[in-house]
Amino acid sequence: MKKSILFLFIITFLINCSRSIEKKDAILNSIEIKLERGAFHYDTFILKDTLLSFYPEKLSNNALGNESELAKYYQKSEQYISKTQLMNLIQKIETSNIWNLSENYSCESSCTSNLTVHIKYKEQQKTITCEDYKCDCPELLQYLENELIKLHGKDLKRIDLPG
Repeated sequence: MKKSILFLFIITFLINCSRSIEKKDAILNSIEIKLERGAFHYDTFILKDTLLSFYPEKLSNNALGNESELAKYYQKSEQYISKTQLMNLIQKIETSNIWNLSENYSCESSCTSNLTVHIKYKEQQKTITCEDYKCDCPELLQYLENELIKLHGKDLKRIDLPG
């Protein structure tokens, strides 16, 4: 009798653990972040689940030439991130109150180096635009830009234009 109760307890525990893992995976698979940069870049990073993709500005007439230092900015690339990295990013988003941010941030002295972030998570979605990523842009959006660049691993940091 005791063995039967213990067996039922173990089976119930395993079923609950399995459901918890399935729920966690569903949460991980429900996020999409699209980050669009302006000024010199006009490129896009898209994080969907654990796949982080980089889409460069389209170039015409091979404007880049042979400058290998900048070549990485004009090549589409993809990188998978770990579930732990994704969970850390989700946790930062959940604790940041991103849903309470305004949809637009403008700056009188803008250099028009804009940053637009589209986020879909669970049942919510939001688009936030900053006319200038340095001036009056919420710290969270700057964090998301820097974190996606870091997670992507190609060191595609923002290049500021002179002036």
